[in-house]
Amino acid sequence: MSAQDNDSGARTESAASSSTSALKWIVIAILALVAIYGWQQKTSADGELTAMRGEVASLRKAVDDAAEVRKSSQDEIDRLKSAVTDAQRQVDEGKADVSTAMAKVSELDNKTAGLTKDNEGLKAQLAGAQEELKAKLAAADDTLSKVKAELDTANKAKADAESAVSTLRGEVDSLKTQIANVQKDLEAAKAASQSAPAPAVPAAPAPTP
Repeated sequence: MSAQDNDSGARTESAASSSTSALKWIVIAILALVAIYGWQQKTSADGELTAMRGEVASLRKAVDDAAEVRKSSQDEIDRLKSAVTDAQRQVDEGKADVSTAMAKVSELDNKTAGLTKDNEGLKAQLAGAQEELKAKLAAADDTLSKVKAELDTANKAKADAESAVSTLRGEVDSLKTQIANVQKDLEAAKAASQSAPAPAVPAAPAPTP
């Protein structure tokens, strides 16, 4: 009986050891599955976190872009308001300028009417002056014709005088030559009279008028 008890106890211990070993591997397998599932969940969570971070960055960029657009819109609104103010001021100034221009137009109309009347008077004076000028020009033409005739006569007289002067100059030159010859003859006669009785000296010819 003792041997049977020992064999039974050995079988029991072997069965218990086998059960413990199997249980241990089951636990290891479960832990491995849990670890794999946890790693998958962590990877999925990391992906979702990265995606969420990307979405947050996109949202921040969208917000920044919206802020820039709002600022640009506000600047444009301010610019348009300023433009409207300037346009209104220019309109007011234009109205004042139009009023001033209308007053000047009326003043110019009055001046034009006065100038038209003065122009008519000047035209009449000009017509009279033209008639008077025509008469003076006709008289001047007559006077010019007379002056031309007198000038032609004077030019002819000048030419005749110059011809006479030229003739007189020729005669004067001839007389100078004759006088020089006479002086030479006198000097020769004086020289001859010193050695011989002086002959009668002929009278010098009278100058030609």
